[in-house]
Amino acid sequence: MKPLFSIVLFCLLLFLAPVTRAQSLHFLLLDEETSEFLPEVNFHLFHQKKKVFEGISPEKEALTLPQIPFDSIAFSKFNFEPKGYAREQLADVIYLKKKIYELEEVVVGSLPEKITLGEHNRILPNSRGMYLQKQLFFGLLLTNEHPFDLALEQVQWYVKKVVHPTKYRILFYKVIVNREIIQRTNISPLQAIPVYISPVQTLDPKQKNKINTPIDYTLTPGEEILVSIELVDYVDANQTVVYPPFEEQTLVKFQCSNETNFYTKYRDAVTEKETEELYNANLWINYDFAFYFYKKPSKSLIRTPAVNLIGQKL
Repeated sequence: MKPLFSIVLFCLLLFLAPVTRAQSLHFLLLDEETSEFLPEVNFHLFHQKKKVFEGISPEKEALTLPQIPFDSIAFSKFNFEPKGYAREQLADVIYLKKKIYELEEVVVGSLPEKITLGEHNRILPNSRGMYLQKQLFFGLLLTNEHPFDLALEQVQWYVKKVVHPTKYRILFYKVIVNREIIQRTNISPLQAIPVYISPVQTLDPKQKNKINTPIDYTLTPGEEILVSIELVDYVDANQTVVYPPFEEQTLVKFQCSNETNFYTKYRDAVTEKETEELYNANLWINYDFAFYFYKKPSKSLIRTPAVNLIGQKL
């Protein structure tokens, strides 16, 4: 079986063992939420509470501190919370957190009738996409950030041209996110509890692009769910189960992404064994590009299945 995610080989080569730069004064500055490499971060060195040096981190490489005596350091960047450390507390990777701005509520007319969760970005027609699986293999972690219940009515998603009638269903899971190793944030299927399973639906041959699947679920304020589209069976015209070759199976299209909420299993291109956990794919890529290449990956690498939830305020 071929690998399901085009970046998988690269990621697997960089698997769970980050390079150590212990005893050095070289540091990576990363976004705490997305693990993106952060260029041009202001830093100040202090010795006995007096500033002895200030500078800006490079655009495309790790920060190297000058060889001068200092006992503490402060980091700052526009739109990020400042952070300070005693010298002995410094680690090889420094995470900065985006500021959260609380805006006063402004009411201009009524709320839109329909509310969408998820991204609406450029669809990537030439990307391979994700094959539907008869298990929890990939999903989007979405949250109702509105201060009201959201009555979800449909899942809008995109497929490549369907070859065989495809029976599928939508599942919402309540999950526990493991952030013990930040750059390898993951979800265990053993800790994924289904809270909604849609009726079985069918994709017909030659269907392609946008698919609207009806659902009926109320998402409470702050509720977080993992949204998964899972295969039931491929069938023929007589509704007999068939087993099409891999290249004729149904694919979910990708879109460009600005988020790190896409979780997926990986398959080793050599052993063809799957990981047990679903890893945060884009956070993984961001971190590895920052850690090994000191830059952000190209936009075409940061992508997610083109899936949205659509509903309205209750």
